[in-house]
Amino acid sequence: MRAPFSNLAVAVVCVFPLLAGNGAAAETLRLAGTGSATEMLRHVGAQFTAATGVKIDVVPGLGSTGAIRALADGVLDIAVPARPLKADESAKGLRQVGMLRTAYVFATSHPKPNGLQAADLPRIVAAEKSTWADGTPIRIILRPRSEADTALLGELFAGMDKAIENARRRQEVPIAATDQDNADLAERTPGSLIGTTMTQLTTEHRNLRVVPLDGIEPALANFESGAYPFAKKLYLILRPNSAPEARQFVDFLRSP
Repeated sequence: MRAPFSNLAVAVVCVFPLLAGNGAAAETLRLAGTGSATEMLRHVGAQFTAATGVKIDVVPGLGSTGAIRALADGVLDIAVPARPLKADESAKGLRQVGMLRTAYVFATSHPKPNGLQAADLPRIVAAEKSTWADGTPIRIILRPRSEADTALLGELFAGMDKAIENARRRQEVPIAATDQDNADLAERTPGSLIGTTMTQLTTEHRNLRVVPLDGIEPALANFESGAYPFAKKLYLILRPNSAPEARQFVDFLRSP
């Protein structure tokens, strides 16, 4: 789906065949998942409500694993985690029915950041005294080891796993528990550098600047063409007996 922020690399949806189900009709759909999707779901949910009359309740703070557990327990209608289902979760009958791709970016509070080379990022993260081109210290912010973005950084940038572990040994390097904590701390920290998504930056209207990598901006055209290759995947998860409105919401994501 292309939301109203189509000049930015926000999200591309690739939906797999929906599950057949006979769930009861729902007047309100409860959704939750990774923090980077929270405000996006509210934006899209408002459009869905206007089109169908079905209300959307986005529950914040559950994270990927918490949302999957809540979905399995029947507390949620749709989960949007930042990772695919594990075998034991699939065994409970949960099924992935769609996937969203959003540009994964580095962002900063620096008012005029210079671009960075992707190959240099592990060195910048590991170094004790990295600076921006104007001499401003680069202050990195990390995520917990269990956070999906930590694993994603290791997948996207060779050598980043070791660099992050080296950075964890420095007491001055903060660790942000959630996606919102990550962005909040970056906004308050001069010269900050965080990994995040265009989805979160755009829908939350964050006061942060995106850092071009290898001279490429994460604009939508660059993202769709593959010129900007760094992406984060968000998954749409349903139960087999989901309410018809839950499947309708996933169909809505396919629509213009």
